[in-house]
Amino acid sequence: MEQILNRPEIQSAVVPFTAALLGYFGLRKHTPAAWIWALFAAFLIAAGLINGATFTPLTGTRKIILLVLASLIVAALGPVVVQQAKLQRSVSAALGIIAILLVFWAVVTRMEVTAIALFLVGGVALVLWLTWIFDRISDDPARLHGAGFSLLLGTGLSATAGASALLGQLALALSASSGAVLLGWVLTGKTGKSNQASGSISTLPYVLAPVLLGLAAVIFARLPWYALIPLASIPLVTRLLPGELESRFLRSVVSTLPGLLIALAVAFWIWQSGSSASGY
Repeated sequence: MEQILNRPEIQSAVVPFTAALLGYFGLRKHTPAAWIWALFAAFLIAAGLINGATFTPLTGTRKIILLVLASLIVAALGPVVVQQAKLQRSVSAALGIIAILLVFWAVVTRMEVTAIALFLVGGVALVLWLTWIFDRISDDPARLHGAGFSLLLGTGLSATAGASALLGQLALALSASSGAVLLGWVLTGKTGKSNQASGSISTLPYVLAPVLLGLAAVIFARLPWYALIPLASIPLVTRLLPGELESRFLRSVVSTLPGLLIALAVAFWIWQSGSSASGY
């Protein structure tokens, strides 16, 4: 059993997918935040298998794990505390920017002034963009989870191609969890307006996880920074596609396929180029 659980495909695909699907089925009738708690449980288990149960020393990767877990808790409880949409967007953006500083500040301060400015401007812009675009699709489960799945998949595959298997596994685990939640909605959800938790705060994990893991792959590995640009376009492409279909299955396919193609194309490009860029 230990040998099976140590396999990367089990840790970053099978286990989180199964855990998220079971969690979603078990909680969907009890709370609108069922999908968020399902992601939390799945990522907690997967991160434990991938990283281990220890958080000392507190490396950048371990900080990311803790911040993603914290973002899932905030996403589940935040809409109850902060109900005004505009305030939710402000809080989500602020939390994303603070998270970037918490993870990367020690590294950023060793850069040249120009590199610091470029990194901070790029990181903040990425947070603001993803916060805004995910807020626009937060009330549509097909678009929300389709975009989240594809964005995290692209981040994970690109990070792996950029020579960071650990960061890649973490992103892929959350992507598999998101895919399970999407499947759960296809099997049991409603075609009309969803009663799931929505709003900027509820989408915080879909913003924070790809931003932190993507930037970490740029800083700590060899992922070119410009690879994040086409990945960041995935939610926009998903939003622009027609989504008013009666079949939940067709809606999920239409909402996922374009982003999936972008994710695979970017990962293939990084793998093909050998990630020869320095990162930043």
